[in-house]
Amino acid sequence: MTAEGEILALDVIEASLATSLIGRASGHANELWPTIDSTNSRAAELASAGAAEGVLVLARQQTAGRGRQGRVWVTPQDAGIAFSVILRPTIPLTRLPLVTLATGTAVARAIESSVGVRLGLKWVNDLVLGGRKVGGILAEMSGPSLIIGIGINVRFSQEDVPEDLQTKIEWLERVVGRPVDPNLIVVALAAELEKSYQALLAGKVDEIVSAWKSYSVTIGKNIESNNGGQILRGKAVDITASGALVVETEDGGKVELHAGEISIRNQDGSYA
Repeated sequence: MTAEGEILALDVIEASLATSLIGRASGHANELWPTIDSTNSRAAELASAGAAEGVLVLARQQTAGRGRQGRVWVTPQDAGIAFSVILRPTIPLTRLPLVTLATGTAVARAIESSVGVRLGLKWVNDLVLGGRKVGGILAEMSGPSLIIGIGINVRFSQEDVPEDLQTKIEWLERVVGRPVDPNLIVVALAAELEKSYQALLAGKVDEIVSAWKSYSVTIGKNIESNNGGQILRGKAVDITASGALVVETEDGGKVELHAGEISIRNQDGSYA
C-alpha cells in the first residue's frame, strides 16, 4: 500500500494546463488509466489510429512499462506518475538524440518548480536524487510519431520496495518529508516539456545541451560504460551537439558514447 496523498485526476490537470500543444490536442481526448500495461504502448496505439500531436496518456498504475535495454518499469498503484505524450517533430534526424536531454531538463525544471527539489540528470535518461533513481525517460519512434514516456517515483512504502532496490531508488515524498500532489507535477511538466520541445524545433541545440549540463551528475565524473559487453572507463568531460557523451579515456584519448549504459564511480572505487 502507498501512503495517503493526492492522486492523479484528469479534470484537475486539464483545468490547470497553461500549454497550447501538450494536453491540448483538438478533437482528441487525453487519457488517464486507473491501471495499464504501458502508457507508451497506448500512446503508440493512439498515434497509429490518427490521434493528434499533444495527446497525453497518464496512468495511476503501470504494470509493464518499458525502460532502456528492454527493462520493465513498474508503477504501483498511486506510487508515481506514468506520463506519455504523442509528438510529431519535423526536425533533422541528427537532432532526435537530443529529445531525451531536452525532456530530462523539462522534468528537472518541473520538479524543482512544483516540489522544490533539484533533481540530477544522469546520462542518458535517468532522473536521480542522492545517487538513487527517482525516474526515467524513454523516447520511442512509432511510425512518424515520437512517443515520450516519463516515469517519476512520488510515494512508496518502504516495506513494499524489493530488497534489491532498497539502496537504488528514491521517491519525492521521502525526500521532502510531506505529501506531494502529482497533479501539480504533471501540469508543470507539460509546460516545461512544451518549452523544451519548442527549443528543439527551433534548432536551439546549444541551449538544450547547456540546460541539461546544468543539472548533470555525469559531467566531471569517472564513469564506466557497458555497450554490448564492451567495457570502457574514463572521465565524462562533455556533451556534443548530437547528445553524445564525451569520455576521456585512461590513455588520454577521447571517445563519444552515443548509446549504452553508464555507471558513475563511487568514492570507494565501485561503480553504480
